[in-house]
Amino acid sequence: MKTTLFFLVMSCSAISMHAQSQKFISAMLSNLEVAKSATTLEEYQQLANNFERIANAEQTEWTAWYYAAFYNLVINFQDSVTDRKEKFIALAQQQIENGLKAKPEESEFLVLKVMSYFAEMAIDPMKGMTLLGEANALISQAKSINPDNPRIYLEEAEAVYNMPPEFGGGKEKALPILLLAREKFNKFVPADQLAPNWGRDRCEMLLGGIEKSNEL
Repeated sequence: MKTTLFFLVMSCSAISMHAQSQKFISAMLSNLEVAKSATTLEEYQQLANNFERIANAEQTEWTAWYYAAFYNLVINFQDSVTDRKEKFIALAQQQIENGLKAKPEESEFLVLKVMSYFAEMAIDPMKGMTLLGEANALISQAKSINPDNPRIYLEEAEAVYNMPPEFGGGKEKALPILLLAREKFNKFVPADQLAPNWGRDRCEMLLGGIEKSNEL
């Protein structure tokens, strides 16, 4: 009798966990589908809010924290008001930390953290004195965790691309890193349907810009 009751409880628990898992996946896929056509700050804000709600409901699922942080960074890069930009960066950084608690040393979160540091430097270039070194250290750490993640190389190339030539940056310096990023993108296969899979278009756009400038 006790054995039967034990298996009954375990079965009910498994069914409940499966239902929760399916609900989570459904909510995530629904929002990721909406994200494909999002273009405005309001739409990105709604996505960030939705993913944060999902993350708070399923705090052990790292992808919800990831997309909440990602879309807050997207909003920052598109907004023009400094106070709001700073708010979205700070919110994204907190969500990144929450996500790392769910999945420590996930390279995708390190990429987002690098993006957040570059966002801070764009607002206040003086922060580059400290944040640039931290960003480079994170890039190295991310490569050691997952050398096949193309977004690591894309963000590294973005930094070099936008850095003045007198400081060792510029399009030509970024070119070999972008070519490596392209190579990584061509081989990259997402772990599952919720895993990050962005950046290829941005990589090709930057490469196209370098190609056009070389033709002039």
